[in-house]
Amino acid sequence: MAPFPEEVDVFTAPHWRMKQLVGLYCDKLSKTNFSNNNDFRALLQSLYATFKEFKMHEQIENEYIIGLLQQRSQTIYNVHSDNKLSEMLSLFEKGLKNVKNEYEQLNYAKQLKERLEAFTRDFLPHMKEEEEVFQPMLMEYFTYEELKDIKKKVIAQHCSQKDTAELLRGLSLWNHAEERQKFFKYSVDEKSDKEAEVSEHSTGITHLPPEVMLSIFSYLNPQELCRCSQVSMKWSQLTKTGSLWKHLYPVHWARGDWYSGPATELDTEPDEEWVKNRKDESRAFHEWDEDADIDESGNRLTRL
Repeated sequence: MAPFPEEVDVFTAPHWRMKQLVGLYCDKLSKTNFSNNNDFRALLQSLYATFKEFKMHEQIENEYIIGLLQQRSQTIYNVHSDNKLSEMLSLFEKGLKNVKNEYEQLNYAKQLKERLEAFTRDFLPHMKEEEEVFQPMLMEYFTYEELKDIKKKVIAQHCSQKDTAELLRGLSLWNHAEERQKFFKYSVDEKSDKEAEVSEHSTGITHLPPEVMLSIFSYLNPQELCRCSQVSMKWSQLTKTGSLWKHLYPVHWARGDWYSGPATELDTEPDEEWVKNRKDESRAFHEWDEDADIDESGNRLTRL
């Protein structure tokens, strides 16, 4: 669903603050040591303040949003009951007043976690429903200027109910949350584009055209070519090009002489003289190998 214009969107900004508070109490709950009395009481005091703000938020929405919508549409919407909030506040008060020792704190912690998890599961969808159901209805029953006025009153009521400095700081976060998200998305996209551009114009050796790589490979000996073939699939295919191997002399290669001669085109057949020389050298190497014996102790060749 497309977002509504910010100046007439009466839910998203306050709800952003409510979701922030949910995240904060979930984080505190996970970090609290319930065996420690100071940690235990600090958490309950924080939860009590948070849920008082939830209750204030619901009361403001009831009077300045849902109440006005019911009058204009002549329909009753039973969506803002503070029973759950009141129950949670009573739970926190009970913990602060009645829980006295570590054993009671640990038992209370189990109940607290279960109740908070249940509340969170209901509270977040409740806010989403308001944004997706009631905001379109407001757009239908109220003019653009009327909705701007409603939003101003909602913000003003929040400011009158809480510490001004804290509220202004929270409202600033509300009003700029979407802008920060857009800026963050733009920054990430821009970074990705720059990285792609750098990659596209990279001049590393792995990005050279095949014909250039073949020219470089033509200066390598067989051992070096074999090593290059292990770098990547692309290099492995290139090093198998016939022109890199056509002028190898088996006898020289066996003796460590890796002269490969000038590179030729892949479809060029070796001339007759090259074939004859290769046969002669192969035969000579074969005879030399059969007539020789290796004295391993002295590393010398001796004639039989």
